[in-house]
Amino acid sequence: YFRSGTHDFACATCHAQDGKRIRLQDLPNLTTQAGAVIGFGAWPAYRVSNGQMWSMQLRLNDCYRQQRFPYPGFASDATIALATYLGVNAKGAASVAPAIKR
Repeated sequence: YFRSGTHDFACATCHAQDGKRIRLQDLPNLTTQAGAVIGFGAWPAYRVSNGQMWSMQLRLNDCYRQQRFPYPGFASDATIALATYLGVNAKGAASVAPAIKR
């Protein structure tokens, strides 16, 4: 496996362990059903920080932005695959959408 230095990120970099945080933000472990429910089941959500309703697509794009990567295209293969992965991992749980996020 070849690493690419400072931009060697994957969702698992931040979202594959329980109890992980960035600043005050809890990061769900998206590899588990409980974490996928937190990460997927509350979108779309109203983002209080910018006064907008966000879809899962916008949330995924913002994650790319926070990693200093360019936004993927709307409904790109990558974001569809990520959303599908989360949905499959969250299968069987109740959605709490629309939700309110900080």
